[in-house]
This record gives sequence, structure tokens and C-alpha cells, in this order.
Amino acid sequence: MKEHAVFFPVVIDGKVHWQRLALEDDADGAGGPGGGLSCIRTSEPVKAFFFSPREKVASLPEKFEPAMAEKRVLFGAKQCDIAALRVHRRIFLDGEFKDEFYASRRRNTLLVVADCPQPEDTCFCNLVGGQPHAGPEDRDEADVSLAVIEGGWIIEALSAAGEELVSQSGAAEASGAQVAVRDEQRRRASALLAGFNPREFAKDAPERIWKRNTDKVFWQHQAEGCVECYGCLAVCPTCYCFLLYDRPGEKAGMERTRVWDACYITAYARVGGGANPRSEFHKRFFNRFYCKFSHFKTWQGMYACSGCGRCIRACMGKIDVRKAVLEA
Repeated sequence: MKEHAVFFPVVIDGKVHWQRLALEDDADGAGGPGGGLSCIRTSEPVKAFFFSPREKVASLPEKFEPAMAEKRVLFGAKQCDIAALRVHRRIFLDGEFKDEFYASRRRNTLLVVADCPQPEDTCFCNLVGGQPHAGPEDRDEADVSLAVIEGGWIIEALSAAGEELVSQSGAAEASGAQVAVRDEQRRRASALLAGFNPREFAKDAPERIWKRNTDKVFWQHQAEGCVECYGCLAVCPTCYCFLLYDRPGEKAGMERTRVWDACYITAYARVGGGANPRSEFHKRFFNRFYCKFSHFKTWQGMYACSGCGRCIRACMGKIDVRKAVLEA
């Protein structure tokens, strides 16, 4: 563990952010991991740890050799973060071509997933197959689940790496009473979440959204208030689109850079010759919902949405993504 950098959630001005643990941080105080573990997900998506917003990926004529990925522990990720990583795994790791940049970072990162005891009204992981805590079904991405209870934490290994992490912690066996407290906290959190989201997405939501693809009036209505700031896409943990561009190298040759792309950007779908099938904003607005709630669900059997609610919180136009899916 000593060779791992540790990142943990900390509350700053009422919002939760990732912070790198420094030696002087108090593990249980405001400066240490104890501060933000009981809050909802961080403002920043975890994808930036694996899928950099901007990075050099190639060069010519010299072959570009990326630096070795740092060993890290994300101590206090949430189950919705795990759901987002699952989407990215399908894109960056499970296809015909593997993204070695992503693979190296993911391989060297352990995830300790903390419960969400107090979901907020923007949270809707329960509508897209999630829940406010990690469980055995999250072994594919999570290494340890953690619940904060009065007087301490309950940790549970979910992977082989998690077993090693837990064994090194020196933690004592949780009592039956402590596990009961954790389970009751989880039950209350799930009930609170269900109260925020009393209506489930329709089972045929993917088909309903697709059938609305030419309904200009519907999408213009849903997009009312949008100022095209792209904030919803910048904070989205599942968005995976990127753009590659080349430029002269510092001394000779060229280098290739990858940057995040966003489907709301006017030029996103522009092709050679200048044609743009999504020059009108309502078409780009539809595309976002089609990608996340129709195409990906049909293609991969899961929504490309984690229900984290960051897009709702970030939107200056007060657009709630749930509303469009429910009304489609």
C-alpha cells in the first residue's frame, strides 16, 4: 500500500471533491478520508483518473512511450462511479481494440466504494439498475465496499486485490450488531432514493426514445432552458467520445493529442466537405438521450448512464434528464 497514491473525497464549500492524501492529513478529521465518505459522489467524475481530458497519445517518427501508470487507491468512490467504469470497460477494454492508456491506469487502481447513506434529490441510480452501495455484483470493478457507521467503518473485500487490502488494514471482525446497523442504513438510503424517484423508467424506454428521433417539437421542448454550455457532458462519468488531432512536434515530426469531445458541440457530427447531419441543436440534444438511453441499452444491455445526477446539478437551465426519459 505504501507505493500507492491515495485519493479521497473531501468537502470544500459544501461540495465534495477528490483530494490526494498528504502525509499530514488526519485520517478521520476534516482533512482526511473521514470528511467526505458519507456524502454523495464527488463533483468530478472518476473517469478523469483513467481517461484524461487531454493527453498526447502518439508521435512520429519517434514512437511515443507513455509513462507508467501510477499505482493508486480511490478511497471513497460510489456505486454510481462503478457503473460508469462498467460503461467505459465496454468501450475501452472489451472491444476489438484495447486502449492501453486506459488499461494501464485501470490495472493500477484499486477502488474502495463507500455507501451513500444520504442520497440527494438529483440522484437516480435506482432508475438505471444501481443502488446506493456496492455489493457482490460490483466485483468486476470494485475492490472493497465501505460503510461508515457510528464509531468506525465496516469494510468488505469484493476482489482478490480487495482481500489483500483488507488483510493489511488490521481491521477486526465486525459484530452482528454493527452489520445490522450498516444494513439498516442501506435500507433507509434505498428508501430515500425510491422516494426521490417514485416512477421507474418504462421497460421500453429505448424504443420510445428512438421513435421520437424525428419529433422536433418534443426535443425542442425538452431542451428549453439549455444554453449549450456543455456542463452536463463535461461532468458526465459515462461520456466517452474523444477527438484526435495532429500538430507539429516540439522539435521535429508530429504528435497526436486526444481530447474529450461532446455531442452537443455544433461541429461534433460534421464530416468532410462541411456537411453536418446535426447542425440543429434539437438533433444534438436528441443524440445524447439516444446514445445513453436507447442505443447503448440495445447494444450492450445497460444504460450508458450511472444515475449520478451530476448533469442535473451542473445544468444552468435546470434540465432534468429523468424528465425527458419519462416523457418519451
